[in-house]
Amino acid sequence: MFQQSTEQANELMQTALPLMEKLEVPPTPSNYGLWYEYVSNTNPRLNKVIDRALRRFGNLPDFVSKELFNEFLLPDQFQQAPRHEKTLQTLTETLTTDATHISTELSTFNKNLETAKKALKFTTDSKQLEKLAGFLENSAFKANQAISHFDQTLSDAQAELTALRSELNQLRKSNERDDLTLLLNNKGFEKALYKKLPHAEDDLSVLLIDIDNLGDINREYDIKAGDGLIRFMAKLLLSLLPENAAVARIDGGRFGVLLNETELAEASRLAETIRESISTQKIRYKNTKVLLRSVTASVGVATLLGDETPKALIERAEHYLTYAKRSGKNQIAHHE
Repeated sequence: MFQQSTEQANELMQTALPLMEKLEVPPTPSNYGLWYEYVSNTNPRLNKVIDRALRRFGNLPDFVSKELFNEFLLPDQFQQAPRHEKTLQTLTETLTTDATHISTELSTFNKNLETAKKALKFTTDSKQLEKLAGFLENSAFKANQAISHFDQTLSDAQAELTALRSELNQLRKSNERDDLTLLLNNKGFEKALYKKLPHAEDDLSVLLIDIDNLGDINREYDIKAGDGLIRFMAKLLLSLLPENAAVARIDGGRFGVLLNETELAEASRLAETIRESISTQKIRYKNTKVLLRSVTASVGVATLLGDETPKALIERAEHYLTYAKRSGKNQIAHHE
């Protein structure tokens, strides 16, 4: 990233800025970096994701830009590391100042070019031409200086981020994991969904699995028994699901499963296997060796429909889970 020469950087910024303006992309440091990387075409995977998002959404929503910046250019927990807060604040302020400056210089340069074009139509005298050439030379020099300075700023920023990336890697992982089960948490699950969605068609499925009557189990045996049951369910799910499935504990006794390249029929069969396996388990409370009451779970199943958004997909899975609960629990529900 940002390894181009000054001349190449100039050309890339000349390409990126009008594209950002056309798509109404806010002129933030992260967006400058993202679109600079996009027009440089040095990361085919990033370009493919952006192109797919543009086809699907018509532009690049803020939440998508943030996910892409976090995924490809910056660890998304950067802002959450307190001892790096000052460094980040300084870095952001520098990038903002320099990005504004280069945008102004390039805009001025373009205006000067237009002025020169108009003047050439009416200028034939050698002295006037010499003066015009000097005017353009000075304007080009200022624009080139701005590009060179901005390129160095970006290179310096990259060096700082790279130096901190390995240190923050463990923090990033921990912030996407559930402490009780070590599965993904809700944030990790959402990130996995946004990552897979641009590449998916009608073969991305979500299962929402909720332990039935978990509150009653907590009251009858105590909350430690409920926590033990949640951990047991996490291990059971991992044993039943394919290796490439993303599994998360959303909250309480609710789990989310993301199945890539899995159509509705296959996802429903897997959901039924999970439901049946849970209902046949004989689970003892580890502390007292007491056999817990019969444990069941309800499952909502939803498969991506056309250009459906991540939020809509999850909401449909929640709808079917609610339907399964209201229909007597210990069952699955999905669209026909």
